[in-house]
Amino acid sequence: MTFARTKIQPPRPRPGFVPRGAVQARLAQALLARRLVLLCAPGGYGKTTLLAEEIARMGAGHAVAWVSVDAGDDLHRLLDCMVTALEPYDPPWRTAPEALIAAAARGAADEQRKVAAELVNTLDACEVAHGVVVFDDVHRVDDPAFFQFLDVVVERLSPRWTVALTTRDEPPLALARLRARDELAELREVQLRFARDEARRLAAAAGVEASVADRLFERTHGWPAGMRIALGALGGGTLAALDERALRTVERPMFDFLVTEVLAQLRPELADFLLATSVLPELEATRCEAVTGTAHAARLLDEIERLGLFVDVLDAPARTLRLHDLFRDALLQRLELDAPQRLAELRARAAASEPDPVRRIGFLIAAGEHEQAAQLVFEHLPLRMPVSGPSGAVHVLGQFPAAFRERSPELLYVRGLVAYLRWEFGAMFELQQRAEAGFAARDDAERLGMARASRVMALIALGRMDEAGDLLATLRGERLSLAGRILMLNAESWLALDTGRGYEVAGIVDAMLDLLEDAGRPDLWYQTTTPNRFPGLRGMGPPLARHAELLLRVAGDEPTPLRAIGLLCQAWGALWRGRLDEARSLEERANADADWVGHTGAVRGHLLALGAFRHAILGDAAVAVDLARRRVGELLGGYREWGRYVLWFFAGRVAGSCGDAPLLREALREIDVARSRLGTAGLPERTRMVEPLAAQLAWLDGRTGEAIARWQDALSHEQAIDVLGQASEVRLRLARALARDQRAGDAEALLRETVARAREDEGPGGALLAPDALRELCEAPGVDAGLRAQLRAWCGCLDAACRTQCARDDATPAGDAKERPAPAVALSPREVEVLARIAAGDGNKQIARSLDLSLHTVKRHVANILAKLDVASRGQAAHWYRTHGS
Repeated sequence: MTFARTKIQPPRPRPGFVPRGAVQARLAQALLARRLVLLCAPGGYGKTTLLAEEIARMGAGHAVAWVSVDAGDDLHRLLDCMVTALEPYDPPWRTAPEALIAAAARGAADEQRKVAAELVNTLDACEVAHGVVVFDDVHRVDDPAFFQFLDVVVERLSPRWTVALTTRDEPPLALARLRARDELAELREVQLRFARDEARRLAAAAGVEASVADRLFERTHGWPAGMRIALGALGGGTLAALDERALRTVERPMFDFLVTEVLAQLRPELADFLLATSVLPELEATRCEAVTGTAHAARLLDEIERLGLFVDVLDAPARTLRLHDLFRDALLQRLELDAPQRLAELRARAAASEPDPVRRIGFLIAAGEHEQAAQLVFEHLPLRMPVSGPSGAVHVLGQFPAAFRERSPELLYVRGLVAYLRWEFGAMFELQQRAEAGFAARDDAERLGMARASRVMALIALGRMDEAGDLLATLRGERLSLAGRILMLNAESWLALDTGRGYEVAGIVDAMLDLLEDAGRPDLWYQTTTPNRFPGLRGMGPPLARHAELLLRVAGDEPTPLRAIGLLCQAWGALWRGRLDEARSLEERANADADWVGHTGAVRGHLLALGAFRHAILGDAAVAVDLARRRVGELLGGYREWGRYVLWFFAGRVAGSCGDAPLLREALREIDVARSRLGTAGLPERTRMVEPLAAQLAWLDGRTGEAIARWQDALSHEQAIDVLGQASEVRLRLARALARDQRAGDAEALLRETVARAREDEGPGGALLAPDALRELCEAPGVDAGLRAQLRAWCGCLDAACRTQCARDDATPAGDAKERPAPAVALSPREVEVLARIAAGDGNKQIARSLDLSLHTVKRHVANILAKLDVASRGQAAHWYRTHGS
């Protein structure tokens, strides 16, 4: 949790609350019967007070998730608050809520619809009679994505849940549609203003006679805040003591006038304390002391609460007050007019005592300390983006003045990282180039190196290899920070692969891993995750295994994208060693992690490539080709020409392995289109990796002589073509062609080279991607007995994996879901323990304590249990346990 817990705590019912009769009854009924309840009126109409009062009156079995909105809150932060506020009710999430939040915040309409559907389903599966999600003061939200997402959620809410909003302005929601369906309840200024009898009751409680109450009612038009502050300003006097002109003005100027009157009646120390602490969203003694310098903040807070000075008391462990936003705004405006320098100093002190980096950045921006805020952005936001995605960073960056945002190298660098995560490599290049210039002007060599290394990666992704090489040559002679050296080596490994020097990659990766171990920064691990084409490179087995081990150590036991990548690296290693069942098991574990935490582009790319290759090896051509096409369809939009070239190369490899001539022909056409748009510098070496694909198409078309010539030419440039084990595959295919051509000696020489490479790599590697050639060569006449035994051992790997896959397919129930038998449950021992605690009535936190697990792990176990039992709620799972036992 990266926000103050007070954001998700509703105010306590206020002493002296004037019962509102019909208004309260209408609100109570609406909270149980409408999808959306909207309290919309200018400041001071008691929206929050009325809603908090009614929420407190809701009976047992009802759920309430209250979120107080602050200026600068975006969709990601508000959903984070909502999910945390829902935790006491143990929502049965099927996907990690953190992943849902990140997906929703990415802003794509289809993703928002999927997340909204899962959120609504999870809410509906909560075991509560009725639930209310409150967003208080949504007029402070300036993130359109929040309202877009909320529209989708409200549209799909079940009758058991309601969303309640308080706001000064009309929210940009589809209110007309909800009105037409009678799914919207609205309390506006007309309903929220005091009636005359309510005004008299309020005045009587303050010791003011009815005639004065009537005059106040007429002057304020029943405005609750005006009534309250005017009664306070009277101080036991008469209405004549108030400025008649002020009472006739509009609400906000009148309120400012009345605040001045109230402050004038307070002890100077208390009045100054109120002014100074108005910079804080919540008033808690320790932070108030840090901001004001007074040693007795707790006593002053007691006095403020006792006087009832427009504050709400929050239900927090330590006494915490929240000033009414209208009162707080008036105090801040007074500071801004009378003491702007002091206001800036107070905001800077508030920043110094703020534990949440995002809030601290906001305080510093408001204080005009843009440079200091930019330093925090550089230090903190890159660490958050691998988990929460780039949307939160974009919102924070948007709070800076535009001119400063365009010249600050720290902000330009972080914007470049955002572009990197979004695969916007052109923008990444331009932003990092400008960041370089800024850091160079400051003579900040360490950050200059980081920006320059990031720009190299952008150049490589754009296919501008010569420029990347020149820039790397410059970097090698510079003094770099640890992070800069890591990013440089990462770029070195990319460039080596993409310029036909794939056999250098293993050594570069090993050196990078040494530095990553020392750095201990998850964001750097995320930026240097293994590209899809690294597995299968010569000598890459040990570095790949080491990378996987270190990634899993950094990621820990909790599912994360890093952990999924670590499992996928292990799966690739198992695949190249011929351990196909182990590869499948690791692939499934990675996919389960990704289903829980969300599929990033990197994870999705690995999963689809690995799955396609594994099925191609097993001979499941239809499945392999489908996965290859899906990979192109899902990832193509994020790439420019070089990326498209490589993406279609993957598809071509799968097509060639499966003997699918139409897809292979299509891939080669698309590769030619991409190649025609690339620069010519260094192009031959960079593009040799596709030559074996043209050879395989010639073979499939019956042009045997051409295929043999092309394969032989490709092997003369082995390092350039040997991507994803392609050299071993080519040798097997060429060996089969030569054996058929009665050239047994040449074929045997190729087989010996293939077996020698397999011994070096501790597994058959790419040879498995030519399963048809492998099986034919096992029975070919004239093959050396030792070589034949090795080939048959590899075929045995394929046969064993095929038997396992067939057994799994036979065990999978077919037919319509309604006709499926009761689930064949295979709960792990830990899942059985968790299920037993659910059946005993324990919540997630109790289970976590009793089993010594993290709350996140418990949620994951609950999701697995519900999926395996094919049930929707914890209650249904508990019933299953009681019926079937353990």
